[in-house]
Amino acid sequence: MIDRTVFRTFSVRVLLGVLVLLVWAPPGGALVGVRRTVVAVAVVETAGASKEAAASQQQAAAAQQQQAAAQSAAAAQAAAASAQQAAAAANKASAPPAAAQKTPQQKLQELDGLYKQGLITKSDYDAAKQKVLNEMTK
Repeated sequence: MIDRTVFRTFSVRVLLGVLVLLVWAPPGGALVGVRRTVVAVAVVETAGASKEAAASQQQAAAAQQQQAAAQSAAAAQAAAASAQQAAAAANKASAPPAAAQKTPQQKLQELDGLYKQGLITKSDYDAAKQKVLNEMTK
């Protein structure tokens, strides 16, 4: 930004100097050759300054593009991390909680319900009931 303002200021000064010389110089004087030289130098310097300004603008644009690419990459990484956290939270929420320790009475009631529904046989019921009772006495 500073470079462009310097070149603009310099170009403006050169052009103003040329205009002053052209206005104040006598038309038939020895400055006719000087006028041409001054005008040519002013045009060359202005063109050089504009080329340098264009180059600095291109460099600034390239820097802005690199900065934008870095920001978009950082945003993509942040979005991926957020998605992973959301997926982990969803998995944690959908996972059944750790089985709470059931009391022996609850286990016996559950076994009785399974037997009454016909899901287990009498021998299975008796074996599981004996196992629960053995755990109680330990």
